[in-house]
Amino acid sequence: MRKIFWIINLLTTSILCAQTTDFALGHAIYQITEMEDIRSTEGFSSTLKPFSRQSVYDLTLANSSLYLSKELRSFSNDSTKSTKPLFKKLYTYPADMYFYQDKSLELHVNPVAHISYSKTNDALGSAYVNSRGIELRGRIDEKIAFYTMVTENQARYPVYVNDIRDSTLVVPYEGFWKQFGGTGVDFLRAQGYIDFGITRSISAQLGFGKHFVGNGVRSLILSDYSNNYPYLRINTETKIFDYTNVFAELIPGVRGGTFGLEGTGGFGKKYMAFHHLNIKIKPNLHIGLFESVMYGDSTGGLKVEYLNPIIFYRAVEQQNGSEDNAFLGMDFKWNIKNRISLYGQLVIDEMVVSEVFAGNGWWGNKQGFQLGAKYLAPFNVENLMVQAEVNRVRPYTYAHENGFTSYSHYNLPLAHPLGANFTEYIARATYRLNDQWSFEGMFMRASYGNDIGDVNYGRDILKDYLVRRPDGSGGNLDFGNDHLQGNKTNLNMLFLRASYMAKHNLFVDLDATIRQEADSEGMIDTSYSVLGLSIRWNMPSRRYLF
Repeated sequence: MRKIFWIINLLTTSILCAQTTDFALGHAIYQITEMEDIRSTEGFSSTLKPFSRQSVYDLTLANSSLYLSKELRSFSNDSTKSTKPLFKKLYTYPADMYFYQDKSLELHVNPVAHISYSKTNDALGSAYVNSRGIELRGRIDEKIAFYTMVTENQARYPVYVNDIRDSTLVVPYEGFWKQFGGTGVDFLRAQGYIDFGITRSISAQLGFGKHFVGNGVRSLILSDYSNNYPYLRINTETKIFDYTNVFAELIPGVRGGTFGLEGTGGFGKKYMAFHHLNIKIKPNLHIGLFESVMYGDSTGGLKVEYLNPIIFYRAVEQQNGSEDNAFLGMDFKWNIKNRISLYGQLVIDEMVVSEVFAGNGWWGNKQGFQLGAKYLAPFNVENLMVQAEVNRVRPYTYAHENGFTSYSHYNLPLAHPLGANFTEYIARATYRLNDQWSFEGMFMRASYGNDIGDVNYGRDILKDYLVRRPDGSGGNLDFGNDHLQGNKTNLNMLFLRASYMAKHNLFVDLDATIRQEADSEGMIDTSYSVLGLSIRWNMPSRRYLF
């Protein structure tokens, strides 16, 4: 990390430009921007999230939402004050518990809370979340933006979420945890960053958090499913293209048990270098090219060659002897007539064209794709959007020789929660009645090939891809590796949510989840239902669809 700090010091010798903070992933604003992006005639770079407040303001200028006006007060110049501030200092503005501004400092302070209770039909009978914390964001001299949030959390999740924890030692979305009350978990959640301009078109952010790449429900490139991680992100924005670099330090694996994770002795380190070029063919047509490389071992550190922001990583990886794990691919978004949005992703872990067309099931054909469509205002219902998406990833994609080079972090996939060797279909509808009421429904059907015993059929990306299905003569099966091979398992999930905003960023959610899973070997046959009520205060929402 010392080399990254050296780069930061070099970059900050430039003249700093005005900066702004981002909207956290899962913020209510994303439901609005998803629709405004389709309506926009100017074009909006929506592939890499989180979005900055400035970019959201520029996108939603024509939107008359009072919620947006209050949330983006620094840009909208909304001077609406609360009619009854507390102690004359708190909630003088509806969007902030405490707000301070002078010539050099802009500061927003808010409480963060998530209290929920769910009735489940599993062995636990109920689930809950109890999170409390604080969020601070602001700007210094309008040149440096900062953000930090910390919460203290106790939770008991439904059995199907605990099954993930028990098999990986990790709570989805979270980091270090310890057992709480016998059936629950206790953990801290922290994220934060500083963001500064280098030139008018280039900015940098040094932080601890997550990213999401794509325009769909899922991402095959980079998602928020795993834990937060330290990163340096460099954004370059021009009229004809956007270019993003992310340099991150990750954890190859963790140690622990039913008591939680071990709190003594450090976990190993590995590193990721990622860059994405978004080409603005037209305001409504964007095509992206990306590349990512994962590297590390028990003794190694940063490789300087991957810190070059405009180098072709695969070529560098070959020069090093191909010991690292490199990916490349593309994505696209095409908005049509301000009503329809088509999008997709292609991920290539490894591919030999002749073997692909031979159709012989060569194990090294490791690719994945996503195709999706959004339709705005069907039946002329304003602020209603329907969406369909398919994701398909071949066996052994994302895997490598060990946890240091697999496309994972903290024992969880960095991309899709299902790992590899799966096909998934998603149907989704969202409706925003007004600033107070919003609704979402989603149906997901997935099929995947699980391992049978200790045999690696290619779904678990943490397993060594050099140890695969046996070929009958003491070796590994090179050909005849079919999609969904192994113990074929079908997963169906239905998710429904009604959300009411009682006060600014104070949400009351009613959720219902139905999950059914069964396999061809007769080892799995489960049916779960979860009905929950929650209160979120300045806290992003999450879905547990896996």
